[in-house]
Amino acid sequence: MSPLAKIFAIFLFVSVAMGAMRSSWAKDQGPGMLEATKLVLSGKESDDASLWITDKTGQYLPLDLQFADEAGLPVRLGDIIDRPTILLPIYFFCPNICSRNLANLAVAMNSLSAKPGLDYRVVAVSFNDVENHKDAAAAKTNYLKILPDDFPANEWRFLTGRSDAIKAVTDAVGFRFQKIDDETFIHPAALMAIAADGRIIRYVYGSFLAGDIDLAISSAAAGTPVMAVRRLLGFCFNYDPHGKSAVVQTVKIVVLLVFGVAAIFFIFYFKRKSREAKQALAAAEGSTE
Repeated sequence: MSPLAKIFAIFLFVSVAMGAMRSSWAKDQGPGMLEATKLVLSGKESDDASLWITDKTGQYLPLDLQFADEAGLPVRLGDIIDRPTILLPIYFFCPNICSRNLANLAVAMNSLSAKPGLDYRVVAVSFNDVENHKDAAAAKTNYLKILPDDFPANEWRFLTGRSDAIKAVTDAVGFRFQKIDDETFIHPAALMAIAADGRIIRYVYGSFLAGDIDLAISSAAAGTPVMAVRRLLGFCFNYDPHGKSAVVQTVKIVVLLVFGVAAIFFIFYFKRKSREAKQALAAAEGSTE
């Protein structure tokens, strides 16, 4: 076998091994994981992010919708969206990206030039109709700890609601989510800046950087809709962290071993070629004497 053929065989082996391990991992997670993998990683779904987020900049939220706040009291959406508002659709028992989104938002709020209560308010609304105000209150307690002690707690509201109200608000902002077999949800990661009159002004994708949120708040204050530059749209779906970790470690070991073998092969190959060249040169010099 030629050297190039050997190299091709090595990389083919790595590809097949990694594919088999990914397939095995997905099967181990059960039907929910398989469903999430099909929906999020399929070519059609991943290539067309608008299937999960439809930008509805310039349209309006239905402000008469009723939710429950973290104290269990009824609240009309229009009564708390009375200034530029950051709307974050999440669910509180999300095992993956929602927790990171809430934490990232809290960290970003520490660095905003806009002032809570004066310039903006934040509303986190759960799209899981099974969650209640106790879940919202627990989440609020956790994430307020990331903020300064003087942060006005009433300026970050945590809402839960009935399925019809949830559908109305998520449809209004073009946010799609889907429950899978393990009772968790597939959903994208995005927040929206809303003007005081309920108009959707700007979407923020990605890691919720303070600069992006400041710009979104200032746009909402001006009431001027702005089309966001779409970044890589993150998705959330449940997984077994221990199983995934084991697979990742196995893949790392396989890759390191294969590249180690390839490196040794190249070293010996070039040493042999160098030795053969020296022998040929010595033979040539001997024949001319």
